[in-house]
Amino acid sequence: MACKSGLIAVAIGWIIGFGMLVSCGEHSDKQDVEHLERVKNIDSLVRAQMNTNLNDALAYIDSLETSGSASKPVLYYSRGVVYNAMMQKTTAMLFFQKALDGDGLLQECPELFYKACDNLSIILSNRGNNAEALEVANRCYEVARQDNTPLGRQWTSVILHAIGYFDMQLGMKEEAERNFSMSYMGLSQIVNADSSYPNLQTYARVSLNILDAYTTTGQYEVAVEWLQSAEIAADKLSESPQCTDADRAKYVGGIALQKALVMTKLGKKAEADEAYQEAQEVGYFNTTYGILEQTAFLKASERWDEIVELMPKVDSVATVWNVPYSLFYIKEYMAPRFTAFIKSGRKEQALALAEQLMDNIDSIAANEQHHEMQEICHCQAER
Repeated sequence: MACKSGLIAVAIGWIIGFGMLVSCGEHSDKQDVEHLERVKNIDSLVRAQMNTNLNDALAYIDSLETSGSASKPVLYYSRGVVYNAMMQKTTAMLFFQKALDGDGLLQECPELFYKACDNLSIILSNRGNNAEALEVANRCYEVARQDNTPLGRQWTSVILHAIGYFDMQLGMKEEAERNFSMSYMGLSQIVNADSSYPNLQTYARVSLNILDAYTTTGQYEVAVEWLQSAEIAADKLSESPQCTDADRAKYVGGIALQKALVMTKLGKKAEADEAYQEAQEVGYFNTTYGILEQTAFLKASERWDEIVELMPKVDSVATVWNVPYSLFYIKEYMAPRFTAFIKSGRKEQALALAEQLMDNIDSIAANEQHHEMQEICHCQAER
């Protein structure tokens, strides 16, 4: 009897203990969900601040750090986002690298981990470090493909297109083509199952980037094969009741201008002019990127007088992006301007511009090096 009572007591104790474990597990899961929502809310609030004032966004991040309301990885990520918007790419790059050091950000919020990888890889690629960008993208892909949530499946497709883009820049065309096809197919399936507006935006963005990968590497014949797929993605977005004029200009116009450039390179002037007109009608040339790409199209079309007329708008973009004293400015703005002056017969203006470049090249290089060192020191000084 005593033995039986003892067994009953043990059984009761085990049941109670198991119940407590289940209860603790449920409580822990609830805490994890609440924490994830807080982190995602922080990201939303930072981006809301960015829409009004970038310096206010930085001040808000400082307040989060002072109050202990966010972890170091989340703070690093948030600062990276703001400095990236400020066009301080070195600082942004270093903050994203800090955010991705270890698995802290991934454990707290996989979505921010994916975004940090995406932003960092783009910065690295734009700086010419495509091999390093590929390493970051591959790390992200390995995480995403093991994530069976809708978020993980979406990012598996998104990051595949990024890997394809870096492959293409590194000359690995077959690998790039395979990754682009898998990415587009995956996103097509996602959109067919869930045509929510964020999914449509992602679909259009990836399609535009795939097309851009071919045009920037001079593969115009292959680009033609991708045009229809890109246009399908842009049309799906444009047909959504939620589509804004800004998104329609960005994606429909962006793809139309890519088409105009491709057709120009292939000698199909009528089709190029038609696509160029479509980009203009949806307001693409009222956007900053649209102005720069318009210049590229006009250069490919040898419409030098129109480039000269566009220069005040190009200058306004340079001012907004704070790049007048950089080597980037010389390459992307001054050199095309010099060519336009020469080709349009404005030799005196071309000579004046050449003299200006010669007088300032040393100081511009020194200024850029000094600015970059300031960014590095600032990032390293962050607590």
